[in-house]
Order: sequence, then structure tokens, then C-alpha cells
Amino acid sequence: MVRAVRALLAPVAIIAGTVVVLVSALGASPTTTTTTTSTTSVAPTSSTTAPLAHGSGWVTTWTSPMDFFYTLHALKPVPAVDATFRDLARVAVGGTSLEIQLSNTWSLTPTTFAAVTVGLQKSGAVVVPGTIVPVTFAGQPSVTIAPGARVMSDPIALRVHAGETLAISLAVSGSAVVSIHNCCVGHIDSYGTRNGAGNLTTNPSATPFVYGDFNMRWLSAIAVSGSPAQGTVVAFGDSITEGFNNAGLSWPTLLQRRIGHLAPSEQLAVVDEGIAGNTVSVFPKGTTFAELDGGLPGVTRFGPDALDLPGVKDVVVFLGTNDIWFGAGGSNLAHPIPPYGTAPRIEAALRVLVDRAHAHGLKIFGVTLLPRSTFAGGNGEEPEAWTPSDQATMDAVNAWILSPSSGFDGTIDLAAVMGDVYDGACQPAAPFAPYYTVDNLHPNTAGQTVMANAIATTLFGMPPAPTLPPLVAATPTPGCPAALTAERVLAAGSPPTTTTTTTTIPAHPTHPTHHRARPSAIGRIVVGALLVLVIALLAVAFVARRRRVLRRRRAREALRAYRGPGGFPPSPRPPPRKR
Repeated sequence: MVRAVRALLAPVAIIAGTVVVLVSALGASPTTTTTTTSTTSVAPTSSTTAPLAHGSGWVTTWTSPMDFFYTLHALKPVPAVDATFRDLARVAVGGTSLEIQLSNTWSLTPTTFAAVTVGLQKSGAVVVPGTIVPVTFAGQPSVTIAPGARVMSDPIALRVHAGETLAISLAVSGSAVVSIHNCCVGHIDSYGTRNGAGNLTTNPSATPFVYGDFNMRWLSAIAVSGSPAQGTVVAFGDSITEGFNNAGLSWPTLLQRRIGHLAPSEQLAVVDEGIAGNTVSVFPKGTTFAELDGGLPGVTRFGPDALDLPGVKDVVVFLGTNDIWFGAGGSNLAHPIPPYGTAPRIEAALRVLVDRAHAHGLKIFGVTLLPRSTFAGGNGEEPEAWTPSDQATMDAVNAWILSPSSGFDGTIDLAAVMGDVYDGACQPAAPFAPYYTVDNLHPNTAGQTVMANAIATTLFGMPPAPTLPPLVAATPTPGCPAALTAERVLAAGSPPTTTTTTTTIPAHPTHPTHHRARPSAIGRIVVGALLVLVIALLAVAFVARRRRVLRRRRAREALRAYRGPGGFPPSPRPPPRKR
């Protein structure tokens, strides 16, 4: 009996194995190997493209650095008194819960919030009914923040999707100096009630919120948990990173738009920590825009605005042009501020950021300073002079950023793609006018798009992301060495096969679904026929084997039955049939 079972199991196993192999062949997807290269002028270390660890921790999905206090007159803050404000924040990546960070950076007195809520924005100051959730701090509905301090809320049970806009409502108790981020003309970041309106944080209506402007109040960061994203990239810069003169549309936003077309588990969030007028080094009091709205210097705010944020993996530093301009006297050329604004001083400050990032286990990338030129004034802005001496300082700083001695893990040569090296021109130190706003300093949407396209997502451990359609037709000038550099930087920022994408971010962006490859109808017929043939052959082999086993068994039984000495065992063959 045991032998019979064994004999039966062998062909059954063969048939089952064959079926499994053929079925797998029908459904298996082809395997492809993609080789990617990083976009750097200084080759990044091997760690810049190492796979990022994916965990269930917190990821920073939105930021707004506080750069001054709210004022209607220079250096005279206008306090908020028993009022409610509603800040709007569009998140880069989603999650199953979130935390919010409030900053009291620019107040000399404590600020108390009687209540804070968060919900999904419907339009303007209107919140989607039923989505408002109370926010607590150490288990309490109210919180008092010390002067210059920040506080992170308790986790909030609210699912949010990439591209959604949150409405955070803050009820101020008593009188408070309002810390703000002043950016940018062209869109509204925050709504407010009149003083004395009280706590309206649970009111989804827009009616009480009679004021609206571009000053983000107190809200400095949002983090999410339960996100498939792998972490956060901090864009640490000045007005060029902030999106000044371009309604806040900046290269970090456009880079996130590119990243949004990758699978959710392959993405990182890009958060914008740009402040208009920001310097990387510390200047003497009264000599920069810091006392007006330029924010704390980069070396001072690098910790709270970059290193201390949840889930940060990489930092991109794009600072230094304001140091040069302020160091040369700014708009007052008769009063330069030596030795501030010199190349060695800027390089030393940048080196501090490099060392601090590495001490925190983060990768840090340096960006070359963009070409700029003298601005005669207009469009509500003061004239800005740019001298040959300023240009020489910029050239020295850019050469240092691109050199291995800078210590950056990699560099992004945005200066190369923003110079006037297209359509027959070859002046890399001059701005390419179609990429800039009227002031010859701040990029417009076309320029911000080009910069976003020039940044390789592989630098941050992500797959190559599709580039955005260019908004200006620009042909690199043949025979111009700087144009060849621009062409090389742009090519390195693009995936092997460039895929064009739409230029708007949907509220709920969809991501490509990866389907298993399906064989054609003819292929299925051929494979099916082969499967039937193999099974038939195996069945014939099984029957033949079974007949041999039966013959051997009859022979053994005949031998055991023979008892006569000297005789011969009977033949195991069956007797002939009678005709």
C-alpha cells in the first residue's frame, strides 16, 4: 500500500509543479533595471543615493518660518486681543494623524491660546463641516508659550491627503504680539477676526473672519504620522526659495509637484524654509532686514527651522546673496559693512551649517547663488545696485560651493541654468531675463520651474521623477561653454525618459498604479496548449509506470507461492486468451 501511494505521489508532484511554473509564467511581470545618475557638480558621496529607511515615525509635511512680528508701522507691533485667527497650510504628503507646531519667536512676552482646532479647508476661511478637531498640548486644550519658544501639539486623529489644505484656528487669550511669516503678495495665508471676537475656533463659517492677508500667524510646522513617505527635505533659503515676487510659487513647491508623481512609498516631503531678506551669517544690528522682516540669520535659525523638525533626511542650503548685498551697503553704497559680506565670511557660515547637519546625521546640499544685476527700481520696490565687486564675491562663493573643500554631500548648480546663455547669448553672470521678475533677482514661474527641473530627485534617495513642462522656449547657445554646463545640469535633473506632467496640483493627486504584465491572447493559447500536452505526456508516463509496477508485483507473488523442490516458478505472464 505504501509503495502504491509513493508511486502515485511522484507524478502528481511533477504535474503540480509544472502547473505552478506555467501559471507563474502567465502572470509574472518583466523585470527591468534602471541606472540613475545624480545631478551634482561635485559628485555626492555614496550615502546620498543609499535607500532611505522607512518607518512609522513622524514626517514634516509643511513649514512656515517666523520672520518678524505683525506690524502696520515699522518696529511697532500691533497686538491681537481676544481674537481668533485661521491659518491655511497645504501639506506635501498625507498621513493618518498629525501634529502642529506653534512659534512665539518674535514676542517678548508669553502668548496664551485658549483653544486651537484643525480641520479641512473648503474655500477661503470656510472649513468643511464635521472635520474640525480640537488640538491639545500635553493633554490640555489651552497652552501658554514662553517668549521666543515653540511648542508641538499632541497627536491629532485626522487623516490628511497629499495636497489638501488644512485650516488651523487659533484663539488668543488676552493680548499677544503676533509672530508672523510675511509671504507673499498674491495669495492669502491667514484670516482673522476683530479684536474682542473671542474663541471662534469651532465655527466653520467664514463670516466672523473679516481680515485676510499673506501673514502666516504663529503656525510654523506640521508633521504627519502613518505616512508612506520616507522623510523630509528642508529647503533652507531666502526670498528666492520663499517664492517672493511670484505669489509664493517656488522651486520647493514645484519640486514637490514632480515628486508627487512617484509612488507614495518612494516620496519625500519638500518643505519651504525660505525667508525674504535672510542672510546666512550674523550682521551687526540695524544693518539688514532682520529688524524688519528678514528673519534670524541662517546660522541662528538652522536648528529650529531645519535640524529639529521631525523626519528630516536632507537639507538644501540656498543662502548667501543677501550677505553680499548687505555687506556692500545694500541700497546705500556709501556705507559698506566690512568684513561682513565677504566670501570667506559667507563660506565660514555655510561650513557651520555643513558641520551641524553632519553632526545630526543628515545630508546637506549646497546651491550656487543665482546671477543678478542692478535694478533701477519700480513695481513698488527700491533700487538695488549690483557692482563688479559684488559679482567677484559671488563668483568666489560659487567656486567654493562647487569645490570638494566645501564639505557638502553634493551641490546643485542652479546658477548655471539661470544665466543668460540661451538663444545666442553667452553671459553666464547675467540673469536670463525670461526667467526673472522685473527686479533682475527673483525668478518668475518659468525660472522657478527650470530650477525645480534641474534638481535630481536621486540626490535624496528617490527614483528619477518626471520633469515639468518648460514655460519658456530657451535654446542653449552653441559654442558657449557655460551653455554646455547649463545643458548638462538640466539633463542630469531629468529622468532617462522625460515624462511631461500637468502644471497644477490636484487636491487629491493620484499616483501611477503598477500593474502586472498581461500576456497576449495568442500567448495564452500557446501556453495553454503546451500545458495540456505536458499533462497528457505525464499521464501516459504514469500509466506505463503503473503497469510495470503491477508486473513486478505478480512476479513476486508467484515466487512466494512456489513450494516444489527442483521445480520452476510459474510464469508471471497472464494465460493466453481463448479465441
